[in-house]
Amino acid sequence: MREPSATPPADSGRLHQRKVIHVPFDPTADPNPFVSEHSGLTAPTTTNLVPFEGRDSKPVAVAPAETKPHEPSPEPAVAAPARSRWRMAGLATLAVAVLVQAGFIAYWVATGRVALVQPDTGSITFTSEPSGSPVVIDGTPHGITPITVSLASGAHKIDIGSGSQARSRDLTVTRGANSSMHVELAAATAAAAKVEVGGLQIVTEPAGARVSIDGEARGAAPLTVPGLAAGEHTVTVRGSSGEPINRTVVVTAGAVSSLVISMNAPATGASGTLAINSSVPLQILENGSLVGTTEMSRILLPAGAHELELVNTALGYRLNRRVQIAAGQTNTVTLTPPNGTLSINALPWAEVWIDGQRAGETPIGNIPIVIGTHEVLFRHPQFGEQRRTITVGATAPVRVGVDMRTK
Repeated sequence: MREPSATPPADSGRLHQRKVIHVPFDPTADPNPFVSEHSGLTAPTTTNLVPFEGRDSKPVAVAPAETKPHEPSPEPAVAAPARSRWRMAGLATLAVAVLVQAGFIAYWVATGRVALVQPDTGSITFTSEPSGSPVVIDGTPHGITPITVSLASGAHKIDIGSGSQARSRDLTVTRGANSSMHVELAAATAAAAKVEVGGLQIVTEPAGARVSIDGEARGAAPLTVPGLAAGEHTVTVRGSSGEPINRTVVVTAGAVSSLVISMNAPATGASGTLAINSSVPLQILENGSLVGTTEMSRILLPAGAHELELVNTALGYRLNRRVQIAAGQTNTVTLTPPNGTLSINALPWAEVWIDGQRAGETPIGNIPIVIGTHEVLFRHPQFGEQRRTITVGATAPVRVGVDMRTK
């Protein structure tokens, strides 16, 4: 038998460069002779049989390629922490950019380079005393006080209250402003109650005559009767002779009228009456004696010439007037009181109305105004309204000022 050559024949090119090992086949052998000592690693479970082309060829076992111990694949690098750091850095940069931009906007607004857009409305808060009074704006009900209403900028007519307590105001709303309006309805009602009555002072010459008003005995003159209803009343006086003397007087609401009666006056027909019209209340004196006031509709005087002194001590006003009284006739005299001066100021500023007439914006100095009592209205678009009642005299200028920021 010829020994097999270690070099395969030339026609066995398909099997060249392979190391051939002749392994006897043992069916009882361990099917995994290449078990690795490392846990979990095994050699192939079958033996590759490669045919050998030779004359006496037998199947031979081919050793499997050298197998390296199994090494676990390296885990990829964890990228999450790096991505998180980049995300946090981006958010921080964005926050800084927002803060810087907000700072620029605030600077531009503060320096006036950028104007904030304001709505074409203003907010008005209405209050009253007592509260719960209805509020009507431009003829449309808006609820009861206290209430805050957003109104279009411009002029509006405001009505607060109902019935005899209703008060009307003109209001100018400034765009973007918040202001208030307060109305004292209880005070208005109390004032109305006060002006419904007046008083009457009755003086007789000589004194001591018995006085009756509208048929009701009131006592002996001189006397002052308060609480008389405004309007005409009949006054009857009786002297020692018992003959009644009747006079008709007009009581002025909220004031005390005067009536002077001479019990020794000539018979009817030898006297006349005097009526003096004056916007300023004046006392009428003759020879230092009070004969009446300008608040009386008529004053009974003997016929003839009279030197009268007209006085208002509170206003520093005094003048003399000569009048002629004709028997049985009424002499009417109209007086024009002089002007005083008025200066007005307000903080921070205000529009001013005097007796319902607009006078301008503060400061206002040396306004010529007739002496007497006047009502001054201060109005500010943000701080609302304030009212003052002032008395202007004939001798000294009057100054009035308000702080619109306080009530």
